[in-house]
Amino acid sequence: MRRLPNWLRRRYTLLIIPEHSGVSSRVSLTIVPFLLAGAVFGLLVASAVILLVLRSEDAIRIRMLHEELAAAADKYEASLADREQSIASLQSEVRRLTEEAGAVKRKLEELDRLEAEIEAIVELALPGEKSSLSSGAKSGIRPLAYGGVGGENHPVEDDGPAETAGGSDSVHLMMSLRNEAESLRTRLAAKKEEATRVLEKLRMLPIAWPTESVRITSEFGIRSDPFTRRLAQHSGIDIGGDYGDPVTAAGGGTVIESAYNRSRGHYIIIEHDSGYKSVYMHLRKRLVNEGQKVAQGDRIGLLGSSGRSTGPHLHFEIWKHDQAVDPLPYLQLFKEENS
Repeated sequence: MRRLPNWLRRRYTLLIIPEHSGVSSRVSLTIVPFLLAGAVFGLLVASAVILLVLRSEDAIRIRMLHEELAAAADKYEASLADREQSIASLQSEVRRLTEEAGAVKRKLEELDRLEAEIEAIVELALPGEKSSLSSGAKSGIRPLAYGGVGGENHPVEDDGPAETAGGSDSVHLMMSLRNEAESLRTRLAAKKEEATRVLEKLRMLPIAWPTESVRITSEFGIRSDPFTRRLAQHSGIDIGGDYGDPVTAAGGGTVIESAYNRSRGHYIIIEHDSGYKSVYMHLRKRLVNEGQKVAQGDRIGLLGSSGRSTGPHLHFEIWKHDQAVDPLPYLQLFKEENS
């Protein structure tokens, strides 16, 4: 067996002397215990250093994690605040869009009503050409009243009276409403152009009421002649009024006659578009001459009782293609469009 080196086997004596009087003692030891104690101490110191280093790294890591958590918390709070602000903004936008949608919807309803009115004008046939334009009572137009009557005498033939012509989600909602409004705007633009054309044509037709008075004293058709008391064809209507009341053109056109005779008295005939003529009889005074152009509503004479008449009134006739038609549906049409 291999022997230990001499320096390890060498013994050392440790003398222990008390501070005051007493018995001293000796301890004899080799160097091995001291080496072991040093080794153990060194291991303890190394372990302490290692633990200190590891603890320091953990502290640094923990601090970094705290900082990261704090930054994440700040970012989350900022994101939450932005989200709350966005939600509040969206809620405000939704409320605004809802109010705007309501306003647009009301506007669309108004445009729909306007479109219906324009459609009614555009689709309206020329007066007297549809059965819906039949004569009848009209608000503001009184039934037969007492007053002047007259007109030319057209005795009824034995074979009967002549035939005569007579007379509609808020954001998605906003988009939908906007699309509908754009479509409606396009349709209205087209209808407006068509309605303007139709209205221009209507202004050239005898449909405007020719007097301030709307008191009808004798209707169109078969009646008892005020002078002969026999049945006769009355080819117009008599509108009672006062001497000197203005008489206006029922439609635009050209004056083709402005004259006087014993039956008609002072009378005016205006030629209109589409084969129409309007006749104004028993005037007190004529204010237009033959060949003169007149517009609808222009003053053409004064109401009177000249010619074959029993009192102040206007005998008004409408002729279509040289045949007398009932004027009342035409005049009622004008009243309806302007009421």
